[in-house]
Amino acid sequence: MPVKQTFRLATIALATLVAVTPCSAQTATTGSSPSAATSVRAFQDLWIPPLITGKTFDLALGKSSKSLWPGATTHTYGYNDARFWGPTLVFEQGETVRINVKNNLDEPTTVHWHGLHLPAATDGGPHQLIAAGATWSPSFTVRNNAGTYWYHPHPHESTQKQIAMGAGGLIIIRDPIEAKLALPRAYGVDDIPLVLTSRRFNLADQFTFAGDNDKYGDFSLVNGTLDPKVSLPAQFVRLRILNAEIERGYQLGFSDNRKFYLIATDGGLVDKPVPLSRIKLMVGERIEILVDLSGDKPGATVDLMAYNARQPFGFPGGEPGRSPPNGSYLNNLDFRLLRVNVAAPTAAPITKLPPELTRNKFWSEADATERRTLNILRFGPPNREFAFDRKYYDMHTVNHVVKLGAVEAWTIVNDRTFGHSFHIHDVQFKIVARSDGPVPDYEQGWKDSLYIPRGQSATFVTRFDDFASDTDAFMYHCHMANHEDGGLMGQFLVVNDPATLKPDASGVIRLADRARHAITPAMTATADRQVGTAAPPVEATDLAGKPLRLAALAQKRPVVLFFIEKDCPCSRDAAKYFGRLSVQYGQNCSVVGVINADTETARNWVKETGAGFPLIADPKLELINAYRVTSSASSILVAPGGAIEKVFPGYSATILGELSANVARLSGTTPPALSFDAAPKDPTSGCAFSQ
Repeated sequence: MPVKQTFRLATIALATLVAVTPCSAQTATTGSSPSAATSVRAFQDLWIPPLITGKTFDLALGKSSKSLWPGATTHTYGYNDARFWGPTLVFEQGETVRINVKNNLDEPTTVHWHGLHLPAATDGGPHQLIAAGATWSPSFTVRNNAGTYWYHPHPHESTQKQIAMGAGGLIIIRDPIEAKLALPRAYGVDDIPLVLTSRRFNLADQFTFAGDNDKYGDFSLVNGTLDPKVSLPAQFVRLRILNAEIERGYQLGFSDNRKFYLIATDGGLVDKPVPLSRIKLMVGERIEILVDLSGDKPGATVDLMAYNARQPFGFPGGEPGRSPPNGSYLNNLDFRLLRVNVAAPTAAPITKLPPELTRNKFWSEADATERRTLNILRFGPPNREFAFDRKYYDMHTVNHVVKLGAVEAWTIVNDRTFGHSFHIHDVQFKIVARSDGPVPDYEQGWKDSLYIPRGQSATFVTRFDDFASDTDAFMYHCHMANHEDGGLMGQFLVVNDPATLKPDASGVIRLADRARHAITPAMTATADRQVGTAAPPVEATDLAGKPLRLAALAQKRPVVLFFIEKDCPCSRDAAKYFGRLSVQYGQNCSVVGVINADTETARNWVKETGAGFPLIADPKLELINAYRVTSSASSILVAPGGAIEKVFPGYSATILGELSANVARLSGTTPPALSFDAAPKDPTSGCAFSQ
């Protein structure tokens, strides 16, 4: 047997020994085949992801590397040059944020804002692909409660790979209710993020991510750190814990069986602290707990543990094997996740537990006006084993249509094969029933993910508020990435009137591909004839109630009119670029949108797109016709004085650059550094306006 293979087997045995003796001195925990492991490995300082605050955030996902074993380099992905994972974003409830996501990989990606309530077009699911080298800049208003959320890739059939390589990051939302409470919130001191996962290594010391074969890692990582330790003050500390695994579940507790207190679930604070000594945490779920270290002397230690041995059949990671596809060297074992070294208390320690945290108002099953049942069934080959109702995910098939404002009860029924972690986009829900008994205390809060054990079912109630679209879908899926990539996913539309969506001949409602409409010679000729003519007058009121008069706006500065078809995806895609023009030129140029919609629909469009410019509702197409615009995503540049300077019957990266240069020339300013790289390379017009 080769030396490296012999050593690999020896270190695996040592790793297994550590897993079952969690409080012993740290012993070798090398990867499945690290070439530079030693017989004894010291604890590593827990990496704390850096914080980013503000209203505009820049994220860049790229290739990186990390030395997880002495003398070895493992290839990884990370955001903002992190060697694994990414920064923690801090949002304030009620603020409008913009996130510029640059894809520096050589493959497409997406970024899903897990748990956030926002328009489907900004949700970051499989439909919002970011091409290699491109930038996506969604903008939305933060509506969620204070809590711990996260962001991660969501490209269809590639999610497991990109998460396994390390792509992801946390989001902390703050709000006035949480801010008034005496809770630990010194990030990295008494408020600690913990991202739980594990990885398997091949003989070249690289992560493996071959679908079902690599659903379980052999070695635990917390925040991308092997064998982590952290010093925490002798007082109440707050742990924000995310299960970011591919498939493994956790039953968490402490090595001395001390009590801890649940203060938040996926969607924010629970009503009052829940005392626990064990809690299950499945893939995608988050919890916030308070741990009282005030009775521990500085220098004492305690371990955060995974008590995963002897779990019921079907528990993810409970399989007894050690080999792929269903085994790993952590399966069916109790093992240490984090060594906590107790340090001296801080200058202003939190020493008391708040008796009340908030007063949530939940919907009940009696409030539901619609009921749906989803069945998780096994019927396919490996890596395609599971689907909802025997239908694999299809990018163009709408599985459910929900009326905006409806309160619905969804029941998820699992067959007797295996446990699953169900996640739904857009909403937070309340679990109201489980088939195996009462809903446990630790699930009595807002949730966006829930565990369905084999042979059981669960029912939740939620309301689909605020955001409607006939063209952009939200996802629901198993959050075990190998199952998700294999087709255990569906999608739904939230619409104002479900009756307006017509099924095809097979009875299925389908999402159309986003059509690319070429700019025709006739459109160009019409545009050229308008140049130099007087711009038709604009006398209107924008959505904020502010009067807009073109003569006044164009008296001393240029005006850009951007024309929008309310249901056109190209209009939504182009909106961000016109928003950038508005922000960058400020008082030197006015950008005004004109949309073929009534005021309410126009306001919903602004919510969906985060449009950062004034908008005029033009439901009768009076302005649109006056300017002879036939398709959306068109723009007209009006020079100071009121003459039409240039007409663009569509958009592209080149057209947007030309528009910016003309605005700079007419306003006498230096063109700002604007990037339109993510815009279409070929000139593209949007959907035609219906007359």
